[in-house]
Amino acid sequence: MTAPLFVYGTLMRGERSHALLGRARCLGLARTAPSFELADLGAYPALVRGGSVAVLGELYEPDPETLASLDVYEGCPDLFRRESIDLHGGASCEAYLMPAGQALGRPRIASGDWRTRRR
Repeated sequence: MTAPLFVYGTLMRGERSHALLGRARCLGLARTAPSFELADLGAYPALVRGGSVAVLGELYEPDPETLASLDVYEGCPDLFRRESIDLHGGASCEAYLMPAGQALGRPRIASGDWRTRRR
């Protein structure tokens, strides 16, 4: 059994890459602990450790095969790294994070919500 996966950008429902989650069961909306930044890389966001933002996303239960294909899609471990994170309320899960140095100089989404970035 794999850990739940927190998604916060193009993998969320209604976003362009959601189909890559396959038959992963959606566990609902979730929010990270307030210890991250959400960088806007244009076509997609990046979750970065070390901020004070609680990022909004969705939690899924992917099977091992789906998770392996998501690792390839996310460029793991070169572009993103799948790591354990804490959610608001104390639960933990995994998420794709970008090392802070790779997101330097990129705008931040202060709300922590990818879907409201343009509002």
